[in-house]
Formats: sequence, structure tokens, C-alpha cells
Amino acid sequence: MISGRRTFIDLFLGEPFIKSDSRLAGNSYYFWDLNAKVNYTLSPKDRLFLSGYFGRDVFNFKSAETGFKVRIPWGNATTSLRWNHLFTDQLFMNTSLILNDYKFEFGATQQEFDFRIFSGIRDYNAKIDLNWFPNILHNIKFGGNYIYHRFTPTNAYARSGDVVFDLGKITRFYAHDAALYVNDEWDVTEKFRVNVGIRGSYFAHIGPFSRYVEDPAFPGKFLDTIDYPQGKKVADYLNAEPRLSMRYELNKSSSLKASYTQNYQYIHIASFGSVSLPTDVWVPSTDKVKPQFGTQYALGYFKNLKDNMYETSVEVYYKEMKNQIDYEEGATPDGDVRNNPDNNFVFGKGWSYGAEFFVKKSTGKLNGWIGYTLSYTKRKFPDLNGGREFSAKYDRRHDVSLVMVYDHNKKWTFGMTWVYATGDALTLPAERYFMSAGPPVDINTNGEIGVNNNFYILSGYDKRNDFRQKAYHRLDFSATLRSQKQRNYETEWVFAVYNFYGRQNPYFIYFDVQGNSQDGNQKVQAKQVSLFSVIPSVTYNFKF
Repeated sequence: MISGRRTFIDLFLGEPFIKSDSRLAGNSYYFWDLNAKVNYTLSPKDRLFLSGYFGRDVFNFKSAETGFKVRIPWGNATTSLRWNHLFTDQLFMNTSLILNDYKFEFGATQQEFDFRIFSGIRDYNAKIDLNWFPNILHNIKFGGNYIYHRFTPTNAYARSGDVVFDLGKITRFYAHDAALYVNDEWDVTEKFRVNVGIRGSYFAHIGPFSRYVEDPAFPGKFLDTIDYPQGKKVADYLNAEPRLSMRYELNKSSSLKASYTQNYQYIHIASFGSVSLPTDVWVPSTDKVKPQFGTQYALGYFKNLKDNMYETSVEVYYKEMKNQIDYEEGATPDGDVRNNPDNNFVFGKGWSYGAEFFVKKSTGKLNGWIGYTLSYTKRKFPDLNGGREFSAKYDRRHDVSLVMVYDHNKKWTFGMTWVYATGDALTLPAERYFMSAGPPVDINTNGEIGVNNNFYILSGYDKRNDFRQKAYHRLDFSATLRSQKQRNYETEWVFAVYNFYGRQNPYFIYFDVQGNSQDGNQKVQAKQVSLFSVIPSVTYNFKF
């Protein structure tokens, strides 16, 4: 199987399709991907699968007014080789070798200054999974996996005119990640099912690695450097992760489900709270960054109606999270350059809770589902937001999905999808300041420092993640026309419209500075950048 695609929406993101005053003005976006898979039967009990995926997204933005340019390419490449072996009718095995390589880059240019940051993760993964059915009451799964990680957190390149800044060598982290697990799905009675399991995990941060030891009194000033040679252990963690879920059938159409899980996560994502641009960084657990630890409780009620025509459910959950990380106040992406990223981290705790509602109709000409999630995700750090709790960057208060499919006849099928999600939480600057070249001579009661008729205006950030981007929502339509199946093939046409009402959903916010600070007329305006608006498409499928 081979498939590939490349979107050409970037050809329609300029004049005359996009007005100059639109939030879409200056955008250019496209993506491509390629899938390939080979399935080879070695014997009646052995199969071999080789598959690969390669894809890239590229976003460009240019402001005609300010000359501000942004280029963001990102993508993934993965290849896997899987061997499926059937020992008996009760026991089979999957053994896999996987290579995964993710890369992200963010580049910005304004006037003569060019700045780029890039990051990524490369994983070499080997795993074995076995499924054993000793009898009709038990389904036992067990196995293990090993991953060798290579992290490339924030690294940077900067140039001003013909001058290229020396920002040091590329920083990388290396780690071993291994786990063993066993899980039993046990039908205790006809009505009561228990799923119980445990996973043992081990993570080790190893060299080559250079630890920059900061002076506690002067952040950014280093007292020493500790060098770890290749393969030398920097820090390691060994943990057990139990899990338990239960389902009890109240009657033929309704059931209760409950679950309890404990998880350790050794890979963290760190976000710059004061930057709305997509510059999140993946980092491993180190001697300074402890593994995230989460405990989650969930309880749900599931009910089918009208001879299983409708499926409904209500589920509530609560999760506690320890060893959360975030960047310290005022941190920017260039702060990781010539430094260990975790020197800029602060640590705290988090929790999330909410309720999920779901209704699905799976029979009849008109079917589909609607799902709604009400959720809260909070963080609390002693060194952030004055020690007060705040919303996490990806806190989603409301999340709605509505999907409808209408089978008009054997030829025509119509579909509609509407999604809605609360906007991301951001920390935006509340004030700005001007710096004078001369020495300060006095400070007045308004917080302004006079310097030879010049002045400073003190600045700061508002409450942590107290600003919300606009909500994300869109409506999609599709119509599928199928031909009558011929002897060896069938065809279909798909006519679709993505984002039917042209919602300009926010992608990121940047600040446009106009005027002159020396004349006192400088103004700063926050501007939203959106990816794309309405996207019509026509697809022709030919199956043989």
C-alpha cells in the first residue's frame, strides 16, 4: 500500500482570494505526507509488516506593514518493522522495531535581524507484546519495550546583517527508557468484569552531557561545569504503575464503569507562558527535573436506548499531577542557549477534573454523535503567579464535537462536522518600558525614573495565563457520490468544504510596534495570525 498527498492551499492564500486587512493576509501554509506499507506472509503462523510515514507541515507568515516574517516547518518520519507470530490459538505475539524522528523549527525575521530556534526527538524503539487466552474468563496481555531517546531541546541561530552570533554547540539529551507490564482482563461473572495490571518503568538520563552549575545569587552566571562522558548515568528512576478498572452491568442496556490509574511520565513539555507562538519544547527527566506523577480516578454511567439505537454515557474524572514544570517568569526561548533548559524551569503541582457527555446514534439513515467535555486544568507553582493557582496553557473549559452522517441512498451520503474548543490561555505583557542611556538621577512617586529629561517606564506581566485567545470552532460539510460496483473496481467522488463559514481561528499572536519612542508616540498593538479560512476540495477515489 502506497499513498501520498500534498495540499496546494498556499496558492489561494493571497490576492485576490484574501483581503489585505484580513487576519489571513500574509499567510502561506501547506503540508505533504507519504505512507507506505508491505504485508508479507512468511507462513500460516507468521506475518511480517513493514511500514513508513513521512510528512511535513510548513507555515509562513509575512506582514506587509512591519516586514515581520515567520517560518515554521515541522514534521515526523517513522518506520516500523513488525513480526506477528501465532504460537497457538491461545497465544500470539507481536515484535516491533520502530524508528521515529520528529523535528520542529521556528524562524522569525524583522528588519536585519534573523532568529531561528529548532528542536526535536529521535527514538529507537524495540518492543514485544503477547496476548494469552488461557480460558474464556481471562485475556492476559504482557510484554516489554525499550526506547533509546535523543532529545534536541531549544537550540538557536541568530544573525544581524552580516554578523552571525556564536550561540554555542547544539545541546542534546540522551536517555534509556524501558518497561515491563502485565494486564489481565477478567470476567469475574457475567455482569462483572475487572481489568487489573501493573507496569514497571525505568528511565535513565545518560551522557554525553554537560551540567552548567548556576550561581543561586546570580541566575545566568555559572560557577562550574560537570561533564558526563558518553553512556555515563546522570540520573535514573525506577517506578511501578498500577491500574484498575471495573465494569458492572446493571441490566442489558446499562452499566457502571470505574477506574484508578497511576502513571509516571518521563518526558515533559515546557511552554513559554509569555509567548503565544508555537515554541513548546520537549525535554526528558534529568537530575533536576523529576518524572511527572499522575493519579486519576474516573466513574462513568453508560446507557443504551431503543434496542441499542442510541448509546449514551456520562463520565466524571479527577487527576492529581506532581512534579510539573514550567518556565520561570519572563523566560524567553533564547534563554536556553548556552545553558541547560532545566536551569530555567520552576516546579509545582497540577490537577484537572471534569465531566464528559456523549450521545451516539448508530443505526438508520441519519446517524452520528455529539460529545461535550467540561474540564478544568490548574497549576500551582511557588515561583509563579505569586504562588496562586492558575489555568494551564492548554486548559480547555469547553470542548464540543458534533458529527452527522445521512445515507440518502446507495449513491449519495452527506456528512457534517462541527467542533468548538475554548481558546488557549496566555500570559501577555501588561506594560512596556523605555531604557535611557544615561544614569538615573531620581525616582518619582509614579514609578518613573528620570534621566536627563529621559525616563524609564517600569514593566511587568499580568496574571499567569489570564488572557484567552479566541475560541476555536469550524463547520465542515461533505457529499460522497459512489458508483455502482463494477466487476473488479468501484469509484467515488467526495465534495467537501472545510471551515464552511470562514472562521479565522487564532494560530498565534505577535506585537506590532509603530511610532518612535524618543518622540513619545510609540504604540504596541497585539495582532492575531490565523492559518486559513474556507477550503473546498474535490476527491476522486478509485478502488480495485
